[in-house]
Amino acid sequence: MKRIIYISGILGGLLLIIGLIGWIAAVPFAEVWLLAGVLLLALVCVPLIMVYRYRYAKRIDRIIKSYKDTPAKIERLTAEKSKFKGWSMNNSPFRERKSGLTWGGGNVKGANASRGNRRRFLK
Repeated sequence: MKRIIYISGILGGLLLIIGLIGWIAAVPFAEVWLLAGVLLLALVCVPLIMVYRYRYAKRIDRIIKSYKDTPAKIERLTAEKSKFKGWSMNNSPFRERKSGLTWGGGNVKGANASRGNRRRFLK
């Protein structure tokens, strides 16, 4: 269905543009190209887009309804797990910090690695 939507939209747009250019340049049968582009967009592309969006919304509703009755599995962060001391490039709260090199410097060529020596901003 998406393929038909794309093909009819692109073809209708091209016919519309050709018809408009032909109408301005006084090309014969320009009105036919213009009318064909408008009809293709109005009678094929737009209704198919509306049907596709309706089906997509229904599919999403079915998926949400199927997961609505299942219990949520949420891991609670405990105080001992979350020892957040700041957030920087090398210390993200969304990942566990592993020991290793911390890179500092302005760019790749001027960067230097240090181990166990993390800078703290305004601390």
